[in-house]
Amino acid sequence: MKITNIILEGVGGIKNLTLNFNPNMNIICGPNGIGKTTILESIAHLFSNGQSSILKRSVNSEYCKIKALVEKNGEILHATLEFDTFIPEKLTQMYGLHDFASEIISLKTSRTFQYQLLSSVNRDSNKDDYTCWMEAINGINILDIKNWFVHRYLYSVHKNALSQEQINNYELAKQCFSYLNTDFTFSRVDASSNDIMINTPSGEIYYEYLSSGFKSIISILFGIIKEIEFRFKEPRVNAKDFEGIIVIDEIELHLHPEWQEKVVNILMKAFPKAQFFLSTHSPHVIQNSLPKQIIALGIENGEVFQRELPESEYGFQGWTVEEVLTDIMGMTDLRTSTFNKLIENFESEIELENYKNANEIYTKIDELLHPQNQLRKLLKFQLISIE
Repeated sequence: MKITNIILEGVGGIKNLTLNFNPNMNIICGPNGIGKTTILESIAHLFSNGQSSILKRSVNSEYCKIKALVEKNGEILHATLEFDTFIPEKLTQMYGLHDFASEIISLKTSRTFQYQLLSSVNRDSNKDDYTCWMEAINGINILDIKNWFVHRYLYSVHKNALSQEQINNYELAKQCFSYLNTDFTFSRVDASSNDIMINTPSGEIYYEYLSSGFKSIISILFGIIKEIEFRFKEPRVNAKDFEGIIVIDEIELHLHPEWQEKVVNILMKAFPKAQFFLSTHSPHVIQNSLPKQIIALGIENGEVFQRELPESEYGFQGWTVEEVLTDIMGMTDLRTSTFNKLIENFESEIELENYKNANEIYTKIDELLHPQNQLRKLLKFQLISIE
């Protein structure tokens, strides 16, 4: 199942916006408050059948409408939501393509976890239609991923206890620990405590002791694999063959820039047939993306629009972070207001040929600049010219 396009009218801060989607990866970027999360929530709500207080109409619209074209096994399906809710506490009945709610997996921004005492291992959850509808609205539960993994570990040694698909998914989950860093591998599950133990360069640790960035990625990967297993039981599905939709808000949360560069490739490696919808504020995520994967949003005269981006065989992999920030993410200034004010004052004193004041300002700028910044030399030349 794939979403080919979506039209939003009067939804949140979006007056009128049409987006066409990549069948594999869609990364939405733009300034805060422009509507990235609104787009993701609109996509997820298209497959719900329940009450929600998340989406609201625009303050300047009498109603709002969300329309999308969805391709399913060669057939084009039309999904439409219409409502006029604006009051925060008022619930809206959403009635979308709920028959396919099991094929959309939504992850919210809460993706880290603390130590969890697992006194016993519970059976798999039964994901009925209602549960899938509500998870399209509220996001999936990541607190049960430890129980799921330990369950698979315990039963994987017993012949015929797990299906071949469950075994394949368990093996994929074990590999996930090495996706970010090959020095980290799954070690074992402690028999006395049901704790997951991980091999690291520093020794064996509890998996809850991994960094917040590591846990964020594990929450995403384990959460998706676990949901596929709980939702598709007859027949079973290999997670790598999942052809549904995966929605993840703020994919870069908790991640160091080095890992932000890797996260999109990790997702596509683990789930190569899925269609992803991600939001991000990270230039590193965008910098390492392929052509036609980026949806850059801008705003002009109060209206949100999709920015036109140059097309290249290699995407933006040769661009600097600064070029991504300005030309794709729409930042107009990459310097602090303190620095800009000093430069403005320096140039004014140069114009007035006031060497003393210009030199005092230059001293402050010199302390602010990176040690290797070439701007220092240019400013020095200007200062010498009026000395």
